[in-house]
Amino acid sequence: MGLRPLKAVRRAKRGVHNVSGALVAKLGGNALALLPDALAAADGRPLVLVHGGGAQITALMTQRGIPARFVDGRRFTDLPTLACARVALADVSDELVAALRAVGREAQAFRQGELLQCTRRVDLGLVGEPATVSADAIRAAWGADRIPLIAPIGRDLDTPRLLNVNADDVAAAVAIAIEADELAFLSDVPGVMDDAGVMLQQISASAPPIVTGGMLPKLEACAAALSGGVRCVRIGAGTEVRA
Repeated sequence: MGLRPLKAVRRAKRGVHNVSGALVAKLGGNALALLPDALAAADGRPLVLVHGGGAQITALMTQRGIPARFVDGRRFTDLPTLACARVALADVSDELVAALRAVGREAQAFRQGELLQCTRRVDLGLVGEPATVSADAIRAAWGADRIPLIAPIGRDLDTPRLLNVNADDVAAAVAIAIEADELAFLSDVPGVMDDAGVMLQQISASAPPIVTGGMLPKLEACAAALSGGVRCVRIGAGTEVRA
């Protein structure tokens, strides 16, 4: 499966430029377990945290008897699925806020749909693709000595409707919008795996690897971030990315 390019992301407001050394860290898998690695990787630099919650969403859907469906690694979202996503992601956000507070850090957990506006991908139901990111809001959180914490729920550009968004897409969009120096995808796997489960040591944009499932949107997000001006993109287990 080839990589599908993401649309260009623009800032919702002017006046926010590069913040030296800023790191956007996307927490995948067990977000709580990866939080210490994200803080260590930042090492005092301005940090933005983007989290997913795929396992929690699927668990809640199973509990409610709602079947999960994926298209090229992205979750097809109808109204019942969106309701589960909103509840599960809010729970993950609350857990991360509490964990940060426990180590003496305060988070700015943005309300769902507050930071991100999207164009709707009708082929995936109630799913959005990032269009604008309020970079000023992120900068304001830093100014208040808070870590911006973002869940992957956006608002439709054309309607008041909330949309489910792939967290990898959100992380790339945020990194582009704030002109971050680095984007790190932290997870419980050591890197990008091909369809045979072999970790790839090198990836070329001109000859992308054959991947499916959740690795596909991750690589698409990496390509979007690099083409959008992010200097460095890393994928790996938390202990490796923090090195």
